[in-house]
Amino acid sequence: MNDEDFGAEETFAPELREAINAVDLSNSLTTPLKAAIENLLQLAARAVNSQVASVLVRDGNEGGLKFLTAISEAKAELLKLRIPPGKGIAGLVFSTGQPTCVADVRGEGSFWSKADEQTGFKTITLLATPLRLGHETIGVLEFVNRPGEPPYPPFTPEEMDRAGPFANTIARLVDAHEMAELVESLFAHSIKVSMEKEGIDLDSDTREWIKSVEAAPEHRDLLLLGASLRDIVGRGDSERELCRDVLEALLRFTEKRSASTGYSGY
Repeated sequence: MNDEDFGAEETFAPELREAINAVDLSNSLTTPLKAAIENLLQLAARAVNSQVASVLVRDGNEGGLKFLTAISEAKAELLKLRIPPGKGIAGLVFSTGQPTCVADVRGEGSFWSKADEQTGFKTITLLATPLRLGHETIGVLEFVNRPGEPPYPPFTPEEMDRAGPFANTIARLVDAHEMAELVESLFAHSIKVSMEKEGIDLDSDTREWIKSVEAAPEHRDLLLLGASLRDIVGRGDSERELCRDVLEALLRFTEKRSASTGYSGY
């Protein structure tokens, strides 16, 4: 680069920064997914005749839960809550992977009353079913009380069955939402690093950032794999061909293994 080129780069630096700052991808991936989850939650609540419904998702890797969204007048307060690992009926459903109905939570020893205490809501009858993806539970779909005034009739086994298909679809959307959050964070980090640090190995920095970020292990591993693959395939045709051959061999192995165990991953 000659002096004239360098001077031009310096001249356009403010405009370059402004152009990059204008690329706002924050929430561009997660927003439509969140809207789809909320739409399905509305349908599910009507299907089981529930007054309040919520989607709880993983909070860290120790078994805790947090509210992703809810149909409730106390939604703002619920979104601030964190349920400790193993606590509450939702925590029990999350840890066991088994749905449950409770006619009156006052007689249920596992009920976690802190949510009611902090929101002023009064939970009486409850239905909770796991959000499962493959062999893994990634959250809980919960329904509370009936429309109208108590005493409420308990949720029925038929309504539990009715909630199942909604839970299956919401689980897929929750998984996509979690991955989208991580991708958005990665984009923001990469832009920040590229603007603020000169001479840094972006691929190495990206891998280190992914290792440190709080995310579902399977999503973190997927991004780590993607970052490594990008580094490899960018080194030349031979590396790209070798990488493709290895991945195709791995795919054939996993397909053969899935066929022998009867597990499809869904």
